[in-house]
Amino acid sequence: MAGYIEVARVAGAIYAKVVGLGNFNNAGPLRDYVEAALASGIRGVVVDLDACTGLDSTFMGTLWGFTTYPVETGSDCLCVAVTVVNATPTTLRAMSSLGLPKVLHVKDVHVDPPAVTLERLREGWQDRRARTKLIHDAHKHLVKGDRENEARFGPFLAALVKEAREHMQDAG
Repeated sequence: MAGYIEVARVAGAIYAKVVGLGNFNNAGPLRDYVEAALASGIRGVVVDLDACTGLDSTFMGTLWGFTTYPVETGSDCLCVAVTVVNATPTTLRAMSSLGLPKVLHVKDVHVDPPAVTLERLREGWQDRRARTKLIHDAHKHLVKGDRENEARFGPFLAALVKEAREHMQDAG
């Protein structure tokens, strides 16, 4: 089953509900939405995995990247708080395998969704370069955040850098 993301702004945070798979196809639209919200003053992201059937490494690396997103506030640079609610055994196992519970706040009690109207984010990609950059950035966060991920994703990152260079040569 393909996945999609529904979002809303709620009390200084983004609430994002993952339906189906959280993967590279919906991680990009989520990142775009969250980055725009951060630029407007939002400082928290709540990700609800109750309806999520699985997570790929790009989606998880994108979540990790939110925690290190620099938020400029005058002379200070703050990081974003990312909270995961309603993780299923499957999604918790996936996140744990890559070390995400070390940096994300994972609630171990059920959290009811807020009473808001959710907006469904677009799915898919506008261009190959943006997709390659998202996948690269996500895996870079996973490797930088947990050295155990370096053996798993190091060769993949090297291949992505090569692919990105080829895209740049094709475009220029």
